[in-house]
Amino acid sequence: MKFSVKVWKLLTPKQHRVAVVLLGLMLVGMVMEMAGIGLVIPLIALVSERDLAASYPSLTPWLERLGNPSHDRLVTAGMFVLVGIYAMKALYLGFLSSRQSRFVFRVQADLSQRLFSTYLQQPYSFHLQRNSAQLIRNTINEVDQARWVIQTGLSLAAEFLVLVGLAAILIAVEFLGTVLVVGTLGLAVYGFQRVTRDRIMRWGVARQEYEGLRLQHLQQGLGSAKEVKLLGREEEFLDRYWAYNNGNAQIGQRQATLEALPKLWLELLAVVGLASLVLVMIIQGKPLDLVLPTLGLFAAVAFRLLPSVNRMLSGAQRVRFFLPVIDNLYSELHDLSIPQSVQERTPVPFHHALEIEQVGFRYPNAEVASLRKISVVIPCGSSVGFIGTTGAGKSTLVDIILGLLTPDEGVVKVDGIDIQTNLRGWQAQIGYVPQSIYLTDDTLRRNVALGLPDEQISEVEMSRAIRAAQLDQFVRELPEGLETKVGERGVRLSGGQRQRIGIARALYHDPSVLVLDEATSALDTATEQAVMEGIRALKGTKTIIIVAHRISTVEHCDRVFRFEKGYLVQGGEPALLTETRLGGTSDSGHE
Repeated sequence: MKFSVKVWKLLTPKQHRVAVVLLGLMLVGMVMEMAGIGLVIPLIALVSERDLAASYPSLTPWLERLGNPSHDRLVTAGMFVLVGIYAMKALYLGFLSSRQSRFVFRVQADLSQRLFSTYLQQPYSFHLQRNSAQLIRNTINEVDQARWVIQTGLSLAAEFLVLVGLAAILIAVEFLGTVLVVGTLGLAVYGFQRVTRDRIMRWGVARQEYEGLRLQHLQQGLGSAKEVKLLGREEEFLDRYWAYNNGNAQIGQRQATLEALPKLWLELLAVVGLASLVLVMIIQGKPLDLVLPTLGLFAAVAFRLLPSVNRMLSGAQRVRFFLPVIDNLYSELHDLSIPQSVQERTPVPFHHALEIEQVGFRYPNAEVASLRKISVVIPCGSSVGFIGTTGAGKSTLVDIILGLLTPDEGVVKVDGIDIQTNLRGWQAQIGYVPQSIYLTDDTLRRNVALGLPDEQISEVEMSRAIRAAQLDQFVRELPEGLETKVGERGVRLSGGQRQRIGIARALYHDPSVLVLDEATSALDTATEQAVMEGIRALKGTKTIIIVAHRISTVEHCDRVFRFEKGYLVQGGEPALLTETRLGGTSDSGHE
């Protein structure tokens, strides 16, 4: 019951209405199944009785209306009626199957979209704490398994309705025999479920864990392929992947074996049940000419019912096996709150100063604060540098300026206005260049205008950004120009070229503020100098914030601020900080 409620809550109101309609269609399908099976006794009687009027006097008026047709004509007509009803049933059930498939696949697409939307709209701190492999597993693999669960649930509902309908027919024909057969099957099914349910649940939890770890190690191995091959560590990565891959396979093998068992012993139970039925009817003293039609009906029902019971047992096992999937998706969609969309999206005016007032911040589950009472004023159009050793807090401060993190205390203001009151408007004014530029396996044009549809990419803005990032000569030398594919993560480009593309991306929308977060720390000195020349050319036209380890990277800035263990310990002109030698921060430093 709890499981059904969770599945129901995963659906949207529109999908609720479709599910109710499908239930009504399944009821019609049950009636058609009953009609098809219910014809068995009349047809057996029709074929076996040469004189229907004598055996069944109540049929005399109907036979007279039909002109007292011969036995052969009645049998022929009966066969046509049987074929017609089964043809209608096949067409209808085919239509019902199509509607069910459309419903479950649309639910799958919708769940995946909603989950991706939920993850993408979470605060930046959420992504710092969650492994991307788990998020990908949930959005793709787990949603696919949820679709199987919902599809199986619909099948279980349909089969249960058919079971009820056929049981009603059998009870009307032979009450005691039906109770005996249905009771035997029911006890057997209950016993099987009772014995296996806890084991299947444990397997389902283990499968979910193995699937996440398998995807995680696959991503890590492929993502670090260059270093892995250089160090000769292929076997280590393969061994770790095999441990989870093999564990997942063993769980799947056990579940598949258990799912195949019901069919084998259900057939045995059916034969035992039919034999018991015959014995019961003989003990009751019923003549054999009445036993034959009833036995034919039970045989027809068994022919139709055994696959249904088998599917119900297998479906119930599959649902229980994937129950952790439903629990996980329910938790992700209902426990993760989606931030309210910001109403104000107009760009924040920035004409005077960016003020950081008494800002403090501590990451979730961290023992110490990353920032403590930081106050900095950055005049519009100036260039400033943030330097410090690893863990000093400079990148955390930048994330707060970007609006990716919300300070625990203090405030960030632009021209006296708190950026939190119009976060999107403030972020629209920022161009951001990280240390590692993420490039999609797409064209250079689409990487610069990241996320924009082709029809919205402005050639004017593209040319301006390419020139500002000093990429124009590089683009001219490419055979396909801006349409050149850069390869996955930009593997076909040098480090300097990737950074310049990152700068062009940051400048594409002509921001007022340009933030470089360790943007050149991974480059050699010559390449860094070449990239920084392009940045220096923007000085005075934009407010520039540079996070770096090396004083040489920020020596052209108007002011430089040094951080240490979350505190702002020094600020002033670059020359003054150079004289203090930065307490271990030098041109050769690395974070």
